[in-house]
Amino acid sequence: MGELERNYKNIIASYEHYNKVLEYLTRKNPEINMITTVIKNRRFLFYFLVVAVILVSSLSVLWLTPEQAASGSPPSLLIYAPLFGYMVLITLPIIIKKYEGESFVWGRRFMKGVYLGFILMTMIFLLELASGLIHINEMTPEIKVTLISGIILQAIVALGEELPFRGYVLPDLEKRYGTWNAVFLSSALFSVLHVPSVLTLDVSNANIIIMLVAITVAEVLLALCYLYDGLRMAIGFHFAWNFFQYHVYSLREGFGGMLVISADSPIITGGELGPEAGILGMSVLMIAFIIVFVWLQMKPR
Repeated sequence: MGELERNYKNIIASYEHYNKVLEYLTRKNPEINMITTVIKNRRFLFYFLVVAVILVSSLSVLWLTPEQAASGSPPSLLIYAPLFGYMVLITLPIIIKKYEGESFVWGRRFMKGVYLGFILMTMIFLLELASGLIHINEMTPEIKVTLISGIILQAIVALGEELPFRGYVLPDLEKRYGTWNAVFLSSALFSVLHVPSVLTLDVSNANIIIMLVAITVAEVLLALCYLYDGLRMAIGFHFAWNFFQYHVYSLREGFGGMLVISADSPIITGGELGPEAGILGMSVLMIAFIIVFVWLQMKPR
């Protein structure tokens, strides 16, 4: 018997012994049985927690009474619910990846993602401004605070959405269903999770449909960024798209941007919901999808 064969048999024997010991302990100790069950079903638990956290944090605004929403001073629990949710979304994939002995595919093109997000959002802003679809009314006085808080917020958001969805869900689905099926399944999952919160918005049905399509296209685009490079490019694009949309160009209300903007033609601009709910923003996302898809095809295999 060769040394390699002996080592192989020793590993099998150790594994069988481990399973017998674990089976004995789980019969004697219910707590260990529960832990074992959790470990065996960790994928299901991960998906369940991600879905629950996103739904609760995105719908937390519905807990506000009309008086609280109008005053702009929600209860302290509601202030921290989305932040706590994003901390959970950042932590969960790190834990499960470490347990499974796998590492994230980070890549190295963070700034390429940032440039892409900046260029696309700037193009939307300039097109809307030049065509008279948006109007700059004034600038907010606390620009420095606005930009610093925006950087921190969007860094948390980008990490909280990219680590679970591109860092774990996409590679996990890719192992089982192939690359392109995984891209569309992971993108559809993210979009479906946003349906309840989008349906609560006081906007036209056309804007809701455009927004859901745009979210799906954006998710496919982020998946392509991940496939082209890795998490860094996806995080960079996600961060820049949100940061310049919300905090620099102030194209969506409610995020305390550095400009005070009024928008016409909500079907085109998205109105108070910003480019992601308008035809122009959706079209630009589709252009970006084509650009990154071409990059992906040109990438050396």
